[in-house]
Amino acid sequence: MVVEVIVTESPLDPSNLMTMIDTDGAGAVASFIGLVRASHGDEEVMGLEFEAWGSRLPTVLEEIGKKAVEEQNLKSIVIAHRIGYVEPGETIVCIHVSAIHRAQAFAACSWTIDELKRQAPIWKKEFRSSGEYWIEGLG
Repeated sequence: MVVEVIVTESPLDPSNLMTMIDTDGAGAVASFIGLVRASHGDEEVMGLEFEAWGSRLPTVLEEIGKKAVEEQNLKSIVIAHRIGYVEPGETIVCIHVSAIHRAQAFAACSWTIDELKRQAPIWKKEFRSSGEYWIEGLG
């Protein structure tokens, strides 16, 4: 079982992160890549700023990853999340999973992003043409 967690202010490279998963014996790889949208309704979005409870975030992501591996019978999982300022088109979060079967891989990706949004101590502020707005909820 491999669980890798990355929290960084640097840009994420989903292709490079893919090399971190263990595919030995796997029959499927599934991924979720979340990007900053360039608009919110009719307004232009210049970027998002992510703040995190720095000492707690990696632990929460590790716990989510371990639970995904155990409950979905995964070979491995990589969870990477940006903090700091992220511009439109850039990757915010990247999740790669490997599993023996595709159903496990898809289910694990979906469950992992939902749990990250529910549990991770991350807050975001959206910078729009009309001003700055804290977005309600975690993640």
